[in-house]
Amino acid sequence: MGIPLQISKDLQLDLEDIIGQCIAILGIRGSGKSNTAGVIFEELLRNNYPLSIIDIDGEYFGLKEKYEILVVGTGEGVEIEVDPGCAREVAEISMEKNVPVVVDLSGFLSEERTEFLREYLTALWTLAGKLRRPYIIGIEEAHEFIPQAVRGPVKELVTRVALRGRKRGLGAIIISQRSAKVEKDVLSQAGMLFLHRVVHEADMRVYSEILPWRKTEVKEIITGLETGDCVFVNGDSVLPIYVRERETFHAGFTPSLDVVVTPELRQVSQSILEVLERAKKAGQGRKSEADALRERIEELMSLIGERDGRIQELEEVARTLGYIRVEVQSTEDVGVASAHAPRRYLEEPSSEEEVAEIAAPPAGEEREYRTLMLQPPEHVIDIPMEDENVLPPAVRRQIERIVQRISRTSLVHRRMLAFALSHAPNSYSVEQIAAWIDCAAGVMLDEPPRQFLDMGLIVQERRAGSLYYRSDLNGFVNREFRIYEPDLRADDLRAIVSGLRAGICGVGAIPQLV
Repeated sequence: MGIPLQISKDLQLDLEDIIGQCIAILGIRGSGKSNTAGVIFEELLRNNYPLSIIDIDGEYFGLKEKYEILVVGTGEGVEIEVDPGCAREVAEISMEKNVPVVVDLSGFLSEERTEFLREYLTALWTLAGKLRRPYIIGIEEAHEFIPQAVRGPVKELVTRVALRGRKRGLGAIIISQRSAKVEKDVLSQAGMLFLHRVVHEADMRVYSEILPWRKTEVKEIITGLETGDCVFVNGDSVLPIYVRERETFHAGFTPSLDVVVTPELRQVSQSILEVLERAKKAGQGRKSEADALRERIEELMSLIGERDGRIQELEEVARTLGYIRVEVQSTEDVGVASAHAPRRYLEEPSSEEEVAEIAAPPAGEEREYRTLMLQPPEHVIDIPMEDENVLPPAVRRQIERIVQRISRTSLVHRRMLAFALSHAPNSYSVEQIAAWIDCAAGVMLDEPPRQFLDMGLIVQERRAGSLYYRSDLNGFVNREFRIYEPDLRADDLRAIVSGLRAGICGVGAIPQLV
């Protein structure tokens, strides 16, 4: 054995075996769990093993009775108060100068605690990758930071240390009173476990998965453990032991009527405190990751506000302009202009003379023109209805959304749907529909209106080797607007059908001008 660590009269650990190790100390309050952790920390400090202790209850400043250890954070025994802004600087001092640190988070708010640990653990992980020195992190009440089945930034970092820290020399000591609430992936990586008494059935099940005994034996042995007793597990080795009492002041002792006097505590060297003070000032001027993210969110929210204002301006412009009329030279493919066809973009004609001028072909040329009505922006599609006030606003908005969705499909499919709606309930073959909408049947066969078939607006039938299509608008309305029942009446359903038919035909029809 190399350098022995005296944990119990029955157990000595080798210091070399601790490097990169994940150690779990589990047990309810009063079972001796915190004493076991303190004993391990004492043995590591005695051998100048660098470490950090994440202390959320202010229990470990008593280690200063015998060892030179820096206590930062808030609470009793703290030598210098720090905030999340200088967490990175504290980590650098600890790892680069081999200064053991107790991080007292007892006075931090939950958000501050999470922010500090995120910065602190990230810095330790990064430094460990560069320095490759042995270092261990003790975490009290670990179930609060690495809870089972709950994600979080601190949990991700602690899990990373437990699963992948060995290659960097990083180890972890996980201390918890609720083993069932600790992330199982972390516990499964623990090479050494100190199992103190538990009483909760869920915690007992965790012990049963770890110990090579029958469940009845586990329960009998574990519930019979006295304060300080535990079962030590290291691989296949299982050993009941009594952990010696810690030599330094235990601030987390169970209160009694005896008078307790806090002993005189050792202080770290003044040079270390001066370095930390300078680092603290430097850290206060540096924005934490959370602060930087908050500022970025505020910037983005400001940009979103400006964008929404611009959108409102454009909406007003769109409502003012209305429709835009475009003339496109006719080609063999329905509704698709030739790449060489001339185009003229015209404003809405204001008189019959202007209409005649637009409709007339250029002098010396005999050409057929079709006028396409381009839809205005999606949010201003005009759907004519017999009485638009008869329907609730939510239903009218749903009708508009459906028409907008259809308006984004191909022109051929829109015209095909408009034809089927206007000729319902009859069925028509692809060849018949192609003739009516002036489209090549091959185009419709190669590109069937799958989106409308999926929506249930059109039904496809096969008869004697030919494809037929018919509208099923009534069925679509009954399915799509079922969520608004029972507030809709029969008249409302008819109004919805009427509004949808008008809107869809509006985006699918192409008026002819000769």
